[in-house]
Amino acid sequence: MTFCRTLKLAVVLILVVFSVSPVSAADSIRRSRYMGTAIFSMPTGYVRSATNYINDDSHSAFMLSQAMFGELVELSILRHLNGEFKGKNPMSVKIKLLEEGEMLPSIVYGASDFTKAIGSKLFYFAASKSIETFGVHLHGGFYKEPVTTDRKFFYGVEKMVFPLVTLSAERTDEVNTFGVKLSPYPGVSLELGQRDAKEEIYNINYFRSF
Repeated sequence: MTFCRTLKLAVVLILVVFSVSPVSAADSIRRSRYMGTAIFSMPTGYVRSATNYINDDSHSAFMLSQAMFGELVELSILRHLNGEFKGKNPMSVKIKLLEEGEMLPSIVYGASDFTKAIGSKLFYFAASKSIETFGVHLHGGFYKEPVTTDRKFFYGVEKMVFPLVTLSAERTDEVNTFGVKLSPYPGVSLELGQRDAKEEIYNINYFRSF
């Protein structure tokens, strides 16, 4: 795919995402989580293909993410298995704006629930940078709160401490999440985390590509 065709495709996708009218006042904090492949619950700046089972504070969900168009776009569908959104299938999209380089991070623009399966859309930017020498991944970004349109920032870090063990942390909405990720098989990640020192997270991820 040539650069011009890639740029045109990115512009078209952004216009399609913006074409659906915003917002509903019924959004909750839970809607800002799992908007595509994530650190724990907040999105990274990478486009990936993955299958995820999520158990977040007793809330269960299944997410399928697929990278397309030469990893320019990630399309995700999240199916809530219990709770207030049970049976709903919000869809999210990430569009890669910048490829990661030696000095530059990978940057994506995203929209969560762009079909308005639950309520309004959430728009965000996310960036990720790998520092291979230290076994570290840095993440950050912000999303636009759909009612007030305020920017809500999020940050994350992952540090490999052993070949199969990674320590991870995430901060969003002034709440911290800490945990560990175990990789018993290539492409498989078992995540154990705790948000705000009380909400337990148990996620199983299978990454089909990176």
